[in-house]
Amino acid sequence: MKSRKITYFKYLSLFFAMVILVFITGCTGASPAVPIINSFSASPSTITAGESATLSWSVTNAASVTIDQSVGTVALSGTTTVYPTATTTYILTATNTAGSVTAQTMVTVSSSLTVTYDGNGATAGTVPVDPSSYQSGATVTVLGNTGDLVRIHSGGTSYRFTGWNTKADGSGTDQTEGTAFSMGTSPVILYAQWAPYVLGDIGPAGGYIFYDKGVYSKAALTTEKAGNDNVKILLPPITPTYIDWRYLEAAPASTEWNGIQWGSYETLIGGIETGIGPGQSNTATIVIWLNSHSETGRAAQLCNDLTVEGYMDWFLPSKDELNLMYSNLKLQEVGGFAGAWYWSSSEYNASRAWSQSFFYGGQSNSFKNDTLRVRAVRAF
Repeated sequence: MKSRKITYFKYLSLFFAMVILVFITGCTGASPAVPIINSFSASPSTITAGESATLSWSVTNAASVTIDQSVGTVALSGTTTVYPTATTTYILTATNTAGSVTAQTMVTVSSSLTVTYDGNGATAGTVPVDPSSYQSGATVTVLGNTGDLVRIHSGGTSYRFTGWNTKADGSGTDQTEGTAFSMGTSPVILYAQWAPYVLGDIGPAGGYIFYDKGVYSKAALTTEKAGNDNVKILLPPITPTYIDWRYLEAAPASTEWNGIQWGSYETLIGGIETGIGPGQSNTATIVIWLNSHSETGRAAQLCNDLTVEGYMDWFLPSKDELNLMYSNLKLQEVGGFAGAWYWSSSEYNASRAWSQSFFYGGQSNSFKNDTLRVRAVRAF
């Protein structure tokens, strides 16, 4: 009998507990759900130091939303701009009475990457400057030799610019003007590359190399000239007055003149040589005489007054220099020479000066008032 009473009491207690639970549930409603973070992102996710990124988010069923890194309390959805100076992880926290949930996004801050150009032994000119800052993976367009870099008389040799390389000794990656490459994770230095001048190359002034003496020097030159009796006279060695030189460069074809007189017809100027090297001093001597006698527009004067690519040291080639132009340029179909007669700066006598046919190569003496073609040269 006692056992039945205990069992009855247990069932009665369970019944009342269920009634109370139903009563409480009916009064308060269903248990609240935790917040939902629909999205949280950064755009762009990678920036360069000094740039900004935008955080965007959307949250539902939250009583409060906060973002760390000093952003603070924010609305359930929205955007905000951030300016991290280093790679930063942002944490969004959404909270209600049922609890909290979080999400995170990262903004990667990369260092500013640059491309620098190095003259790598250049003796004049300026390196190009790329003002841009790049991120890793960005496309870089290679600049050209915009500052006219040259490498003249560098250790006894002169060189022509051939392009850029990621290593000073050329063992890296070649980079050609106008091509593009992808920026890596480190700054890039592009070094100018150089090759020794050889005959036929485009020279520093945009002309054509037609002679290489082999060394830089002002070596004394034994030259010869024609006297009044047309007998060549051997002169003592002379030292050119201009700077050390090794190469001779013919001016670009666009500068050539046609129908030009030599000048000083029937007057012997004298002191004018025929060998390799005296073309500049010849020209100076002729110009002084022509100017003092009010002659203008003559071959030597035109060469002396020429400026090409900023170079002003042009002269009328001597007889032997003119022959080198024919042999090393015209016969190689380089330089755009006409099949015609060209003046040298070498005087033959009072009425004649040395000239050369660029059709068959022969040298002769033409009357100084004949009208021939003229091509200037320079030494460097």
